[in-house]
Amino acid sequence: MKDNPHLLKNRDEFFNLIKKCNGTFREISPSLYLYKKIVEMHNCSKNINELLQDNEFFELIYITLKAWNMNQRKAKLAPFNEFKKSIQDNESTINELYPYRLESLSQTELESVLNKLKLLFYNLNVMKSKTKIVGVSKTLHFLLPHLVIPMDRKYTMDFFYGHNAYSQNIDKEFQIFKEIFNKSYEIAKQLKLSNKDIDNFNWNTSVPKLIDNAIIGMKSK
Repeated sequence: MKDNPHLLKNRDEFFNLIKKCNGTFREISPSLYLYKKIVEMHNCSKNINELLQDNEFFELIYITLKAWNMNQRKAKLAPFNEFKKSIQDNESTINELYPYRLESLSQTELESVLNKLKLLFYNLNVMKSKTKIVGVSKTLHFLLPHLVIPMDRKYTMDFFYGHNAYSQNIDKEFQIFKEIFNKSYEIAKQLKLSNKDIDNFNWNTSVPKLIDNAIIGMKSK
């Protein structure tokens, strides 16, 4: 991972990048519309267990992943019933992680959370394609929106690594996932990001998504 301090300079620059993202990136699109529906379901639900019994929630996640380009070219989603079962089989771990928020994690909690995320990373079979990191991280963001940043190759990996950190080895993929998660945590702490920074305008739905938005804004320069 390269030493990339750009998002750590100051809050003003960080939020200017977010503003740029929200003004240029899929401003009116199915990908934003469907994503906001997922956020709305989280906000209206009593708990994650309730959502994991709702077929509409799974359908919405599946369709949104398609809208986020996870079922084209080299990316291939697992069939819907397999996708759904894989998530439901890991309900207990998802439930344990649901209360955590990236910006409020303590150093003590960080290791425990990463161990649980590792279980999900290895056990979620949401993709049929050879690599997992992009599809799994986006699925985890939809399930745990306040904890996991959605990752992709064009923006996230290029920003943190300067190239497409591609691997078909699951151990190496999780190492990349872990490094990006830790760096996101560092950004949230250094910029003192909090729930007060979330205005729900366009893509501004959680601290992890704010970080993702700033990366998109940076890479769109």
